[in-house]
Amino acid sequence: MEFKNSSELTTLKQRAEKLAAAMGWSVAALQAECGLSNAFFANVSKITPKTAQKIRERIPNANIDFLNSGIGSPLLDKEEVVTLSSMQVPLLPISAQGGYLNDFESQVMEYDCEMILSPVKGAQLAMTITGDSMSPEYPNGSRVLLKKINDKAFIEWGRTYVLDTENGAVVKNVHPCPNDDSSVVCRSVNPNYEPFKVKKASIRGMYRVLMQMALK
Repeated sequence: MEFKNSSELTTLKQRAEKLAAAMGWSVAALQAECGLSNAFFANVSKITPKTAQKIRERIPNANIDFLNSGIGSPLLDKEEVVTLSSMQVPLLPISAQGGYLNDFESQVMEYDCEMILSPVKGAQLAMTITGDSMSPEYPNGSRVLLKKINDKAFIEWGRTYVLDTENGAVVKNVHPCPNDDSSVVCRSVNPNYEPFKVKKASIRGMYRVLMQMALK
């Protein structure tokens, strides 16, 4: 059954009851199956991305939007599940440092990551910005959606990238280095931070920033 008006289901617990019924379960069984605590749905008002991941691990076609709004159907059809899964990207459990280079783990397994929805096509990863060197365009705590590029083939100068270097991860606007084809110049948005050079040989990967999402 599809619900058009969220006023029919005013609490998360009521909406969870509909999802449980669609699975032939009780709410208690739904919570147990998804690894949630007793009375979980009675004690929260919104499904977080981390909880959504738990639910989808057990019920791949669970409609999280329905749980949060009451609009639509408790379960998605096959086409909707395919579309949704194609929009999910791993949020790396590390931060791109806005102010300086920092330690960066070059290999992060996807199962270690929270999965988040990307509103843009082509995104492969998401990271969290820390520091204020890229403020106000990329404020501290915001997330960026990234796509890896072939830096040997083409770099759009002046664009924002996350550089995975041998010294750490850094988010900066990237420019060509005058009289030095072996390096690039990294510039901050915040004028209080000086530009610096990075050797191309030290760059293990370049990720184009497709979008910034600020957390409210």
